[in-house]
Amino acid sequence: MTDQLPLSSPPPSGSVQSGPGMGQCSVTKKWFPEDEVVIFQGQVVSAEGKQILLDRLRTGAHAPGALVRPGVFRRFVCISIDWLIILPVWFLLVAAVFGWVIIPLHLLRVDYVVILLVYSPLAIVSLLYFSILHGGMGKSIGKMLGHLRVVNLDGSRASWKTSFLRSALYPGTIVIIAACGLLPGSVGESSYQLMLQLASAAFMAWVLADALAALFDTRMQRSLHDRICGTRVISENA
Repeated sequence: MTDQLPLSSPPPSGSVQSGPGMGQCSVTKKWFPEDEVVIFQGQVVSAEGKQILLDRLRTGAHAPGALVRPGVFRRFVCISIDWLIILPVWFLLVAAVFGWVIIPLHLLRVDYVVILLVYSPLAIVSLLYFSILHGGMGKSIGKMLGHLRVVNLDGSRASWKTSFLRSALYPGTIVIIAACGLLPGSVGESSYQLMLQLASAAFMAWVLADALAALFDTRMQRSLHDRICGTRVISENA
């Protein structure tokens, strides 16, 4: 008598286990045979999941895995929290610099030194704060509290290089002002004041343009530094 091996039956629909020939429904997270799932609205869904997804879309909810932009007010609160953290560190650093660093005042004018020592620490602190946190976790402390994240346009994690460049654009404009402190003493007073005013105007123009770019981008809310770096800010709890 020949022994016969029992034929393996296909996994039941809605199985919680993955396996060959199985596909996971993006909505219910259950596993189904591949011939029981379809691609709908960019999602892998079963018959049950498709109905749930349709009901969600009818009520204005977002599809699972969708990249959702946060509200303008929410982003404003998050960035405000970040600067409330940065500014005290900046003040302490400036106080330490003025208290302990000896500057050869006979080489540089006093007002040059003040500008250099005030704005340079701000550029350094903000650059380190945003580049380290965005590069390591994709979000600053403000974004953590607001459940936001910086990602590439396709939703993938932004690299350290991208995070550094994105973080350098703001302090980069601050460095323009700080650089006025490196001007030689031979520069006339009127020329010095003009360059300082132009540097300050460039900084304010950048901040305004950056904010307006995000405000008027109703689809992805990308600011200028997001457009330059190919990134966007998304909501994590959409």
